[in-house]
Amino acid sequence: MNSVIFEKFTLPNGLDVILHQDSSLPLVSVNLWYHVGSCDEEPGKTGFAHLFEHVMFEGSKNHNRSFFEPLQKIGANLNGSTTLDRTNYWENLPSSHLELALWLEADRMGFLLDALDQRRFDIQRDVVKNERRQSYENRPYGMADILLQEATYPLPHPYHWPTIGYTEDLDAASLEDVEAFFRRFYTPTNASLCIAGDIQPDRARELVEGYFWDIAPGERVPHRHAMASSLKGGVRRTMYDRVTLARSYIVWPAVPRFHPDEPALSLLAFLMGDGRSSRLHRALVYEGKIAQNVSAHHSPATLAGDFQVELTVAAGHSSREVEEAALAEIERLRAHAPTSEELARAKNHVESRLVRQMASVGGFSGRANRLNSFNVFAGDPGLINHDLDRYLTVQPEDIQRVAEAYLRDTNVQLLVLPQASEAHVFSPTDRAVEPQPSATGTFLSPVPQRQRLPNGLEVLVVENHSVPLVAFGLVITAGAVADLAAQPGLAAFTTAMLQEGTRSRTSSQVADEFEFIGSRLSAGPGREHTVFATEALSRYWPKALELVADLMQRATFPAQELERLRRERLTNIRRQRDDAASLAATVGPALLLGGGSPHGHPIIGTESSVTAMSREQMVEFYQSWFGPRNTTLMVAGDTSLNEVVKLAEQHLGSWRPNGAPADMVATPPSTHLSATTLFLLDKPGTAQSVIRLSAVSVPRHHPDYFAITLLDSLFGGQFTSRLNLNLRQDKGYSYGYRCSIDWYRNGSLVQAGGAVQTAVTSESVRETLKEFREIAGSRPVETPELDDARTSLLRQLPSAFETPSQTLEQLARLVAFDLPDDYYRTAPSRYEDVSLADVRRVAREWIDLDRLAILVVGDRAAVESGLQKLELPLLQVDHEGRVITTI
Repeated sequence: MNSVIFEKFTLPNGLDVILHQDSSLPLVSVNLWYHVGSCDEEPGKTGFAHLFEHVMFEGSKNHNRSFFEPLQKIGANLNGSTTLDRTNYWENLPSSHLELALWLEADRMGFLLDALDQRRFDIQRDVVKNERRQSYENRPYGMADILLQEATYPLPHPYHWPTIGYTEDLDAASLEDVEAFFRRFYTPTNASLCIAGDIQPDRARELVEGYFWDIAPGERVPHRHAMASSLKGGVRRTMYDRVTLARSYIVWPAVPRFHPDEPALSLLAFLMGDGRSSRLHRALVYEGKIAQNVSAHHSPATLAGDFQVELTVAAGHSSREVEEAALAEIERLRAHAPTSEELARAKNHVESRLVRQMASVGGFSGRANRLNSFNVFAGDPGLINHDLDRYLTVQPEDIQRVAEAYLRDTNVQLLVLPQASEAHVFSPTDRAVEPQPSATGTFLSPVPQRQRLPNGLEVLVVENHSVPLVAFGLVITAGAVADLAAQPGLAAFTTAMLQEGTRSRTSSQVADEFEFIGSRLSAGPGREHTVFATEALSRYWPKALELVADLMQRATFPAQELERLRRERLTNIRRQRDDAASLAATVGPALLLGGGSPHGHPIIGTESSVTAMSREQMVEFYQSWFGPRNTTLMVAGDTSLNEVVKLAEQHLGSWRPNGAPADMVATPPSTHLSATTLFLLDKPGTAQSVIRLSAVSVPRHHPDYFAITLLDSLFGGQFTSRLNLNLRQDKGYSYGYRCSIDWYRNGSLVQAGGAVQTAVTSESVRETLKEFREIAGSRPVETPELDDARTSLLRQLPSAFETPSQTLEQLARLVAFDLPDDYYRTAPSRYEDVSLADVRRVAREWIDLDRLAILVVGDRAAVESGLQKLELPLLQVDHEGRVITTI
C-alpha cells in the first residue's frame, strides 16, 4: 500500500494543521480534533464534552443557525463524536466548497459563545438525555456498559464516569458552567486540523491562515499521562434488565494506547472472540452450544485500557457454566501459545481492516481521521505509514505472555439477568460573509464493464486501483417474497445454510478460510434479492471468490448444522422482543401490509415457521432459485475485467442452471386498512416510545421516482429535514426522527418515526401527522427547500464511489432494479428535470394519509391515555402484530 504523503505546520496560536492531497475524486474531508474528552471533566460535572459535541452544531456568531443547513444542501456528509480522550468533527464535501467548511469550523471555534443562549442549551441538553435513553436505558444490556466502566476504573480515575454523563449532572449544569468548559478546551492550542483530499496545498494553507490565524490561542491545557486502574482483586456485580438471555461480562484492566503490549493484546482479542473461527466461538457457541454469541475486545485509550470478554448465555444453560468454559479457554492459551496459522489469520484481519480504512479519505476512520489521531495522541502523524508494523512483528509467544500477564484474577465480572416486568492578530478574512464555492471539480460516475459467461452468469466490473482491495458480490434474483406462504423466513434460513458446509469443506473450515485471509462473508436476503458479498486484499480475492463459488454450487445443508442454526435463529427471534426498535421494524410493515403478505411478513421468519422448516424445503428453495441465469457477479476494486472473467470461468463457469429460472413476481404491496389506525405494542417500563408510521407508495420504476426521492430527502431524509427539525431541533422530543423509503419493483414502503420521550408520545404522533398534512397542503415545499435537496443529492454522488465496497453497493442497485449501466451518468439530469410543481404534486399523491399504520412500542400504562386523545382507532397488538384488543 502506498505511503500517505502529508504536510504539517503549526499556526502561531498553536493550531496544528495537516494537509494530504488526493485528487482521485473531487472530494475533500475537513477533520478537526479537540484534545478534550470525558476524562477532562470532574465529578458532578460529567457529560460536558459530549454535550458540547451537540452544542457545536447549533450556530455561531457569523452563522447563527444550524451547522448542518449550508453543508447538507451541497451534498456534504458530516458528524462528530466524543470519547474518553478527544472530540472530533468532520465534513466530507465537494472540494469546490472547502472554504465553506473552514469558515464554519473557524467560526464555531472562535465565536460559538456569541450565539449560544439558554434555549439552545436547554434543547440540546434534552437531545442528549434522549440519546442516553436510546443508547443506554432503552437498549438491551445498555446500562451494563456504564456499570462496567464505573467498576473497572474506580474513583478518582477520570475514566470512571460515562462519556454521555449522568442525567443529574446534565440537569444541574448551568450555561455558565458549559461556557467555562468551552473557553478552556475549545481553542486552537488544544486542536488539530486535517484537510485531506482534492486540494491544492498552497491554497488550502492560505484559507486556513485566513480563517484561523487570529483566533485567540487560549491557555495550553495540561493533559494527563498514563494512569492505571486502581482495581484490586475481583469485583462481582449483578444487574437485571428486560432481556431474554443472561449475559456475562469479564473485564480486565490492560494497557494504554501505544504501550508495547497493545498489539499483542489486540491480536489476542481477535484470536479469542472475533469471528466463527475464534477460540471462544468454536468452544462455546459452535461445539459446546452453551453460548448464543461471544466476543472479545481490547480497548486501549490514552490513560489506560481494558480487555473485555462478552458471553451471551444460550437458553437452558447457566452463566456459571459459560464463564467457566471461557476462563478455561483463556487458561489454555496461557499454557500454550497459539499456532502460527492462528496468528497469521489475526494479522491478516488487522491488515484488511487497515486497508479498508485507508480506502476512504474522510469519515470516522479514513485517512484524515487517522492522521489527526496519530498527531493528537502521539505527536506524529507519520505513524499512519508505520503503525501496522507493530502488529506484524508480534510472535506467538507474545500472545501467550500478555494472556498470562493481564488476564488474571484482577477483573470485573458483571452478570446481566433477565427480569420479568420491573422498570428500572489581524485577519484579512471577512467572517460575516459565507464563502462561495470555488470551481466545481469534474466527476463522471463509472460505467461498469459487462460480460456474460456461457452459462448465463452476468459479470459487472468497475476498476479502482487506488488501494490493494477488491470488493465483490453475487446478486441473486430471489428474496423473501419467494417464501412459501406458510413458511416465512425460508429464503433467510436457506441463505444462512449455504454457509454451513460444502462437499469439500465443513462449516468450521468455511469460516476458518474466510477469516484466515482477513475477510468476512455478508449473506442475507432482502425482500426481492439475496446478496452474498465480501471484500479482500487484492492478493487474496481469488481465494475469496473460490470460497464463495464453492458455497453457491456445492452446499450440502448438513443436518447437524441445520439444527444448530435453528436453535440460534429461534433464540434471536425471541430476543427481538427485548428491543423496541427491532420490534417496530418488524411489526410496522406487518400492520400495514398484513403479516402473511410477501412484503409484510418478517424476513427472518416466526417461531412457528422456523420450527417447522425442513432440510428438504431449503434444498428445494435453493434448487428453484439459485442458479447462474438469475445471478450477477459484481466486482469493484484492484482488478481487471480480464482477470475477473478468467476467475469467474474457472470457479463459476461449471455452475449449471437448474432449468428455467423461476419467475419471482410478487403481489404489489397494498394495505388492508380502511382508515388511519394507531397500534400499541406494550413494553412495560421502557424508557422511550418508538414510533413507526408506515404507508404504501409507488414502484421503483414509477415516473415520479426522482420527485419522490427529492421530497423524502427534504421531508425526513437528512438532519435538516422537516421532521427532524421539528421533533429534535425545535422541541427536543427525540435524538433523531426521520423518514425513509424501501423501494421494490412493484411498490414501495414509506416509513417515518424515531424514539421519543415517553411523556411526549402522543404529542410526537400528532406532530408527525401534522408534518405529513402540511407538506401535502397548507405548507407546501418551497423552491429553496427543493433546490437544497437536489444540490445535496447530486453533490453526494462522487462519495458513493470512493471505496470498492461503496462502488459495489451502487452496482447492486443497478442489478436489483435492472437499471441501465450508465444510470449514474444520466440520473443527475433526471433530478435536474424535477420541477417545484412535480414535488408539490407528489407530496399530495405519494401516500394515502387516510390509510396509515402508526405503531407505538412503549409503556401502555404511561402512553395509552394520551394516544386515545388523538381520536384515531387504537388497537393493542402483540410482538407479531396480531391484534389483542381494541382500546
